[in-house]
Amino acid sequence: MDGAVRTLYVHDVDDAAAVPPGALSESDELVVETTHSVQEGLDRLSRDTFDCVLSTYELPDENGVTFLRHVRDFDSELPFVLHPSSGTERVASEAISADVTEYVADDFDKAADKCRQLVDHIVEAATSTPNDIEAKVRELTEATDDVLWLLSADWEEVLFVNSTYADLWGHSERALRDDPTSFVEAVHPDDRPRAEAAMDSLVDGESVDIELQVDPEEEFRRRVSVHAEPIFDRDGSVVRIAGVSRDVTEERARQRRLEEEKRTVDSIFDALPDVLYTFDAEGYPLRWNEQLEAETGYDADELEEMYVTEFVPDDETETIAESFRAVVEDGRTVTVESALERADGERVPFEFTGAPLRDADGNLRGLTGVGRNISEQRAQQRRFEAVFDNTYQSTGLLSPDGTLLEVNRTAAEFASRDREDLIGEKFWDASWFRTDETAHPIAMEAVETARNGEFFRDQLTIQAGDREAVIDLSMRPVTDEHGEVDLLVAEGRDVTRLFQREQQLRVTNRFLRHNIRNKLNTITGHAKLAAEHDDRRLRPAVDTIVEAADELSATAETAREIHELISEEPEPRTVDLSERLDRALATVRNRHPEAELVVQKPESLAATALPSVHEALAELLEALLEHVTTDHPAVDVEATADDDDAVVTLSTPDCRLPAAERDVLTGDIEIRQMRHARGLGVWHVYWQVWYAGGTVELTDDDVQVRLPAD
Repeated sequence: MDGAVRTLYVHDVDDAAAVPPGALSESDELVVETTHSVQEGLDRLSRDTFDCVLSTYELPDENGVTFLRHVRDFDSELPFVLHPSSGTERVASEAISADVTEYVADDFDKAADKCRQLVDHIVEAATSTPNDIEAKVRELTEATDDVLWLLSADWEEVLFVNSTYADLWGHSERALRDDPTSFVEAVHPDDRPRAEAAMDSLVDGESVDIELQVDPEEEFRRRVSVHAEPIFDRDGSVVRIAGVSRDVTEERARQRRLEEEKRTVDSIFDALPDVLYTFDAEGYPLRWNEQLEAETGYDADELEEMYVTEFVPDDETETIAESFRAVVEDGRTVTVESALERADGERVPFEFTGAPLRDADGNLRGLTGVGRNISEQRAQQRRFEAVFDNTYQSTGLLSPDGTLLEVNRTAAEFASRDREDLIGEKFWDASWFRTDETAHPIAMEAVETARNGEFFRDQLTIQAGDREAVIDLSMRPVTDEHGEVDLLVAEGRDVTRLFQREQQLRVTNRFLRHNIRNKLNTITGHAKLAAEHDDRRLRPAVDTIVEAADELSATAETAREIHELISEEPEPRTVDLSERLDRALATVRNRHPEAELVVQKPESLAATALPSVHEALAELLEALLEHVTTDHPAVDVEATADDDDAVVTLSTPDCRLPAAERDVLTGDIEIRQMRHARGLGVWHVYWQVWYAGGTVELTDDDVQVRLPAD
């Protein structure tokens, strides 16, 4: 060919990947004219003569292979170069079947190289002889693993088939050329009716896509995908049939494996009691198990359209949105407790876990996670807390090594510490056991005994905030399903009051045994003297008997009052201390008319005390009067309010209580100690004030009774 190659370039004007016509026109070897659709190209070819056609694959009305078939309907020799922007092996096979001259894949590194080589291919296609073109087509068809074939419309002649046919179908090329319909013999008997129906469809001008089991030598285990197209002449009659057959055996095997794996995974997903889900990076569901539909009450179509925050109530959306961003933006794994809102509006407590969802290349695609209904867990927790925290005894849960895992409210309040401060400590190192040197080893012994599967119980003194307390401590092991100890339960019951009441009763009994015995001995001895001698000398003895009897009677009465006081836990209440003081003064004035009592008090004064506090005040006044050293005893009595206390002050410069009485009143003597104080009276005063939460304070001249103000 002399001169430049006149080329019709057909491409989509909106195809940014297409080679610009101007770039091709820069070559002296080409004269380029352009059209932008299949129909425009056919119109130009019907009016003008061109040496070659260059076409892209993607065109506005049809594609480049279809355009090639139309061209071949009226010109079987016009050079045709197909240059797809993004071609595939299937496109190449279809182009070869349609008798393309050159198929130029878009695999150039540089735009300049692309344009130069494309020009070379156009020039070569336009200047090659038919034999050259046929050789190149043969070379191209033999390079593919697909079977490319071209048959006459009546299935009488094989116009073209590449050598891959025999290997793929298990049927010889010679047999096919002898009888083009004999390929059916290589098809599984079950698929032959569909193959024959496809042949009829092609003859009738219909395209065919079919998958067949082929190759009798392989027991028809090979699967072949067949795509075939009828080729029409200008009159619309089928003149040829072109097709491509591809081995999809491995592809189908992979699909079956994937489907089996998917069914297995789906069955596992749906068998789980928890909700499983995946969301894309935009926040919309990709996949979920049946449990999500059961929990939410939404069907699959509704779930598919829901955004991630639409699964929770309005007051939880921000929390869920922040957690979702933490996963898809920061790549973190998060767990959050929230609520799932069902379709009917019901809130259900849920724990949601989310982790990054990545593809095979490690790119983040979204979120995958598990949602767990924790309604029963919450209910169990509430029941546990109701029992655990609403008991008067201190309770704790320990690991077998003695570490505190949980304590109830009573135990924390007993230690005057926050619960969080106690958790994590060793049981024996907690503040309860730090003051008494015997408490620490007892606590260690309790843990060791329970850890070995035995029950432990003992009574010990511990530190309870700012006071010492006596507790009944027990430690019980809890075992798992294998019988191994995995928890220890510690219980401590405050028995301080009970312990002290027992000691108080012991003191009362000791007093009764000691004083009454002595007085009775006195009575007995003097009574014997009186019985043996009836004269004036017996008068003092008789008087002594009477006095001792009176004292014994008073002691018995005081003992009775104390017994009534401590036989049951006394309940302090609000009393008018001024009124109770008046009653005490009346009692003392009746018994001691010689005493001068100077009183200053308000009309009323509220205080927390036992209802019988007037008896204690009378006892205290009498104790002072008993030890006054003058013939005319006087006591100043004053009742006032002082900060948080109601105070009764008794003052007399002529009285000095013995040390034994002073120690009893101030609590500086242990209850179990036996000290011969005045008698039960001062103990009565001390216990009355102590049970009310008050104190007795003494100076050289004053005695103060301090009771909590109401």
